[in-house]
Amino acid sequence: MARKGFYNIKDLGELPKEEATNRPNPAFQPPHRPKVIGPHKLSSRLVAAALVVLILAVGGVTAWFVSHHHQPAKPAKQAFNVQPATGTTKVSTSQQYVSNGSDLNLTFTYPTNWSVTPPTSDNTTDQTITLISPLTTITDASGANVTGKVTLTVRPGTATPTELNANTPTAAATSAQIAYSAPTTNQYQYPYITFIHFSTGLGVAGAFEEVMVTGTSQFTQGQAVSVSSLIGLDPVISAVLTKCTSQACTGTGAVPLSISNSIWTNTAIFQQTLAVFESFKLN
Repeated sequence: MARKGFYNIKDLGELPKEEATNRPNPAFQPPHRPKVIGPHKLSSRLVAAALVVLILAVGGVTAWFVSHHHQPAKPAKQAFNVQPATGTTKVSTSQQYVSNGSDLNLTFTYPTNWSVTPPTSDNTTDQTITLISPLTTITDASGANVTGKVTLTVRPGTATPTELNANTPTAAATSAQIAYSAPTTNQYQYPYITFIHFSTGLGVAGAFEEVMVTGTSQFTQGQAVSVSSLIGLDPVISAVLTKCTSQACTGTGAVPLSISNSIWTNTAIFQQTLAVFESFKLN
């Protein structure tokens, strides 16, 4: 249907009937008719164009954010472990000690860099056996690094652990069981060790200054540890912990060293002490 006013057929003149039907009139060129886009198609194209612009904008913002704010993933935190204090090198080599007394009839192994008296295979009179570690750096219960040592003694059952007669000794924690590595038929395989705190030590919860093999006697935290509570203990095996205030580390230059359970467990010199405890063979 022609638009109103688009053109008037009367103004074109009259063509011959044959020519009008079979031959185009070169003089007549209908005006160009622009293509009209429907409202539905137009709105679809606008939406598509808007989506393209939005996608490009979002992509650009994302790329900028990643390039400016992305950080490499941080490694998971390592579980905290107490490290041995400086200078506490674990000694892998050890030697055997033989006591040939009537009461102290026993053997054990100890690190080669520890000193021992009396000499091996020369204790027929049941003298107290004393092992002393080298001086080394140890972290005490307050977290301070100090110079210290371990003095491990083996006393016959007839000897009184006189250190328990003073300074209000108590169990710093509930006694723990250890296992003798090669027990004889004469010894209890899983003895208790008790962590003893003295009033002269640091007033830090759980701190202790001596560790004693108490056999079948178990103590709870805070319980008094007395000579009378250890009657029948034979032999008396214990390790006294000492802090050195002088190079000699004897007499007034040696005072009680207070440590915590984590230091006892993770420091090389105390791992060596525990290994000596576990090596005892009691005949």
